[in-house]
Amino acid sequence: MASGERVADEVIAGAAPDERADVTPGTVVLLHGLARGARHMRILEWRLAARGYRVCNLDYDTRVADFDHALDAVRRSLLACVPSSGRIDFVTHSLGGLVLRGLLDRHPEPRAGRAVLLAPPNGGSEIADRLASVPLLARVIGPLAGHLGTGAQDLPRRLPGLPIPVGVIAGSRWINPAGPLWLPTPHDGTVSVESTRLAGMSDHLVLPYTHTFIMNPAEVADQVDAFLRRGRFERPPEAEGRVPRRG
Repeated sequence: MASGERVADEVIAGAAPDERADVTPGTVVLLHGLARGARHMRILEWRLAARGYRVCNLDYDTRVADFDHALDAVRRSLLACVPSSGRIDFVTHSLGGLVLRGLLDRHPEPRAGRAVLLAPPNGGSEIADRLASVPLLARVIGPLAGHLGTGAQDLPRRLPGLPIPVGVIAGSRWINPAGPLWLPTPHDGTVSVESTRLAGMSDHLVLPYTHTFIMNPAEVADQVDAFLRRGRFERPPEAEGRVPRRG
């Protein structure tokens, strides 16, 4: 049974302001999550294209043991897809957010604009902690899965933040039955809302969607569009002055 409660939006106090002027749609790069492919981002691709973006929906192999090799492969695909000039924005799902953090650290991109991370395990996943010792996990979805936990030596904690304005959208509904057993509430069945936070993020929003399908709703595409254009998510006027929630 899914949790149906909408978790309050948050305005991030103390985040570095994004003072750049509103921008018109340009090129946006999509990065999918673990054990998935570009086809899983296709609905979001169509929605963003309808809003005026040129979309590069990159496919890359997540079943790799060497994270740096994955970053290099994504970089090659990115350069083959994006124009030779102009701003580049990013939208990621789950592991894709970690890939972007590693990518822009390993391959700095001066044209990078803004990024929206959907359900990112920025602080790791408690479910990954539980399953790290299960050999079948690595065989089914790849060895990277065993490095997505919450420990100091796990990938999410070792990667640097992002050098560009970042908005994070977390989910608060779940269909994964392990979610309520192993994750602190609220969560999306795979990642807790608390774990989606990233130091220095410009904005954070919680919407009532599951980890698996958070990239598909029109509401999410609208919020992605808002952040890429203006550097913040859309909220009712009365929500603008809210203090941050931390739990």
